[in-house]
Amino acid sequence: MQNLVQHIHSNVRLPKITYHFAVEPGEVFYWDCAPGSEVRTLSERVWLTRPDCDYDYWLEPGGVLRLPERERIRISTDAGCTAEISVTSDYFGALATTDRWLDRLVSIFRCRPRPSLRHL
Repeated sequence: MQNLVQHIHSNVRLPKITYHFAVEPGEVFYWDCAPGSEVRTLSERVWLTRPDCDYDYWLEPGGVLRLPERERIRISTDAGCTAEISVTSDYFGALATTDRWLDRLVSIFRCRPRPSLRHL
């Protein structure tokens, strides 16, 4: 059964969502990537750092870096102008991130003590 699921998953194109960003020279941009995300450089060379990685990446225009796990990346550019990048991930992965954020928010408010009612 697991082989059938893997076969179906590998042959079905799931919807994707793409975010576009502009990174100013000298600025550091942070982004939390979902598993399976692709970071693509559209205009200028960018510098990308991954946590728990011993080296950095330099992506030339048109370069793509695939991230197999959930990671928080740092991106910057040394170009003289704004660098444009895009991050593409599974649409359902983006929804799962939103769901986790909402669950966290609900759990914070559940832990708050309720106001006590006093009878005068």
